[in-house]
Amino acid sequence: MKIIVEAGGTKCKWGLTGNRTRTIETIGFNPNCGHTDGLLGIAQAIAEVAENEVESVLYFGAGCGNQQNQELVRASLCKVFANAEIKVCSDLEGAAIALFGHRQGIAAILGTGASAGVYNGNEMLLQAPSLGYLLGDEGSGAYLGKMLIQKVLRNELAEDICRKFWNFAKSTPSALIHNIYMSASPNSLLASYVPFISENIDNEQIKAIVANGIADFDQKHIKILNRTDLPLGFVGGIAYQFSDLLKQHFNNQGFDIKILKDAYSELIKSAN
Repeated sequence: MKIIVEAGGTKCKWGLTGNRTRTIETIGFNPNCGHTDGLLGIAQAIAEVAENEVESVLYFGAGCGNQQNQELVRASLCKVFANAEIKVCSDLEGAAIALFGHRQGIAAILGTGASAGVYNGNEMLLQAPSLGYLLGDEGSGAYLGKMLIQKVLRNELAEDICRKFWNFAKSTPSALIHNIYMSASPNSLLASYVPFISENIDNEQIKAIVANGIADFDQKHIKILNRTDLPLGFVGGIAYQFSDLLKQHFNNQGFDIKILKDAYSELIKSAN
């Protein structure tokens, strides 16, 4: 049995392949935002339901764009799947494979986090600095949630929208700030307010938050790559959810973009 994993900051999909492919969805994991004990527990639960011996694990994960984090994740998986061949790659590489296969392109992720890079059909050649949810991740779910909350707390949105937000959040300003700063996974908590944005996207102030987030993503992640000659593709729930605004922005930049909600299905196909 082979296991293919697409691991995001909010959720993970584990594909157990063999005579048939079985998909198990778990909470997300990012080594930049959580201790590897969390991943260890998830992997142990997966191992318990595996029907046959696991021969290999191919893991595409958020926060796995550097060797240090790849080794942290690999070490946790080795504790559970001791006899398996384990390979850990970045979620961006997984997105590139899903979007382009063995063709060149600019692969981008807009989900809980955000990243982008140039793919040559076999590997990532150049990646824009992502910096994570505290310092970057422009346009991501965490970023949009942060922009929304800032504007609500500073009373920069219309009164009716602020009232709707507090009904949605079921919180108070002081409690909300406390919960964000004390959260074990603040990036996911910030991204959890995206459904409110989606529900109210026809409001011009809310739409502007998303449009500005997309423009910020373009400025910090796409323009810096300076490769307008390549096709551009997106993977992630934010890209999928706000696809109209995303297409509008990048069509104006001369791109005809491709959007996938996630990379999982294509990664399963490529592994078989």
